[in-house]
Amino acid sequence: MATIKDVAARAGVSQTLVSRYINGLVGVGPETSVRIAEAIKELNYRPNILARSLVQRHTYCIGVTVDDLSSTFIVPLISGFEYGVSHAPASHEYTVIYTNSCGDYEKKKRQLNFLTQGHVDGLVVYGSSIVEDALTRRLASSQFPIVLVENDLTDLHVNKVLIDNVGGAFFATEHLIKLGHRRIAHFGGDINMRITLDRMNGFTHAMQKYGIHIEPEWMVFPAMTEQDNWHQSGMARSLFYERGYSSMKHLLEINRVPNAVFFATDIAAFGAIRALNEAGLSVPEDVSVIGFDDESAAASLYDAKPITSMRQPLQEAGDTAIRLMVQMLENPHSSPESKFLQTQFIDRKTTATPHHTASG
Repeated sequence: MATIKDVAARAGVSQTLVSRYINGLVGVGPETSVRIAEAIKELNYRPNILARSLVQRHTYCIGVTVDDLSSTFIVPLISGFEYGVSHAPASHEYTVIYTNSCGDYEKKKRQLNFLTQGHVDGLVVYGSSIVEDALTRRLASSQFPIVLVENDLTDLHVNKVLIDNVGGAFFATEHLIKLGHRRIAHFGGDINMRITLDRMNGFTHAMQKYGIHIEPEWMVFPAMTEQDNWHQSGMARSLFYERGYSSMKHLLEINRVPNAVFFATDIAAFGAIRALNEAGLSVPEDVSVIGFDDESAAASLYDAKPITSMRQPLQEAGDTAIRLMVQMLENPHSSPESKFLQTQFIDRKTTATPHHTASG
């Protein structure tokens, strides 16, 4: 394997000049640059990236932290990250390095510590776990370049890409109300996630706007425990399905089935629909169903059909996050920005006007 010494000998220049050329520094004349470039090509020389990053104080790598890289849900987000890297208007080509924490706080802390020790120039942090707030604040206070995706920590003056979870949940609930439903339940997500609270708030705002009573027993949240192995990759989604199934089964047993349900995640809806079908009820004839996240790609995994849902602009979110990061790295003194993205209503005919009143 060729070394910088070999390149210098082939080009007839000093190793210092070769190093300056590779690192884009001044002091290398046009003719010398041509000779060095030709020598690099002839010898198929590959610069030592680590050594180069130490000289330039840049790795041209961007770290991205997510909880579950194996999830079908995350695919469009990753697509957005990759699109952003390929199309961001910058003078250098960046590479994205992904880490998968599986929702494990200690594992994520180790990953962030590793990445911020000179391995990446900046971090895109996806997720809104309230448990990780202290970790996120500590990262922000270190002045390390970060972009938060789906986490509106209002006291942090950093770049953020936010999705209108409150507005999307309000729209979904209002859709059910405008169809004529009044007996509406809400099946939420993990209560320790900020987006779960946002979607619950969107639901309650819509119900209050139209003066509709909220039944406490129709506000359902999955009880996640350590015994559920919550931190195992993919386990959380299966738990949403099981909790959706068991919660709806409970409402059936006590004869308190609503006419319509807004689900904070499609996965829970798939489980609840299974319970309804087992009881001889159908969607939307007996119960209207609308979800969030548009998990159509995962429906077959749960032997379910895609449902009417609020789609998140995840690809746009990933692209926007990378562009904000590159802009920050290329212009370190630029002011942080917050980009607010809207959800999209996807109608798959799982909601309808109420045909008859549920029992209870």
